[in-house]
Parts: sequence; structure tokens; C-alpha cells
Amino acid sequence: MTTARTQDILSLIEAEHRQVEQLFTAVETAGNNKLYDFFNQIYKALNLHTRAEELVFYPAMQEYEETRKYIQEAEEEHEEANVLLEELKVLKPTDSEFKTKMSDLKKAVQHHVKEEESEIFSAVRQCMNQEQLTQLGREFQEAKAKIEQDVEIAMTT
Repeated sequence: MTTARTQDILSLIEAEHRQVEQLFTAVETAGNNKLYDFFNQIYKALNLHTRAEELVFYPAMQEYEETRKYIQEAEEEHEEANVLLEELKVLKPTDSEFKTKMSDLKKAVQHHVKEEESEIFSAVRQCMNQEQLTQLGREFQEAKAKIEQDVEIAMTT
């Protein structure tokens, strides 16, 4: 019996960053009828991602002085993205504000991703060993599985 190798949390987070970047690229060329589908995928992906980071990754970062300093700004950036997601959720893709807010969301996410991958990841690698990162990867995936239904319900309300 073979078991799937659990990825470390940094690899998982990076893969999710690439997935959301692809969705933003798809949004730029999508017609209005497809736009809402892509938005729903972005909404779900970002909500799962940010909530799992806040449940697993940030508490682990809290343990180390070198990484603790990044948490507040990262959480503020998550909040900014969440506000934009909720504002977008009530708009129609044909509303003039939709494209503007989507652009704002993309910029906010790009800024967060750049900071996370350049500054935070290197600080985390200095503090945590591979075993810890792999364990966090497991916990990250478990957290996402637990909250997925809540996020899907939030999409429709």
C-alpha cells in the first residue's frame, strides 16, 4: 500500500497561490456569463486558503519571534481581501463596480502573495524544520476539509 506523500505547508500554500493567479488571469478574458463562475471559484479558494492559514499557519508562526512580526499585517491583508470578496459577491458581473473591485482584489492578493513568498516563507524556513512544515501541511489540508462546507454555504448566502 502506498500513501500519498504529504506536502509541506509552504508547498501547499504556493500551489494555491498559483491556482488563484490562474483564476484571476481567466477572469480578465472571460465573458460576463463565465465571469461569475470564475468569481465563485476565487471566492471559495481564497476563503478556504485564508481561513486555513489563520487556523494552522499563523498560530505556528506565533511560536517564533522571527515570524510573529508578520502575522498582524498578513491578517489585515486577509481582511482586506475578505471585504472585497463580500462586496463582489452581491454585485453582478455587468455592474460597473465589479471589474474595479475585482482588479482591487487581484492587486491585494498579488501584494500578499509576494510578501508571503519572499519574506514570510524564508523566515519560516529559518525557524521550522521539514518535519514541522510537513505536519503543518497535514493540518492545513485537514482544516480546509473541515471548513469547506461552511465556505460553500457562505457563497450562497
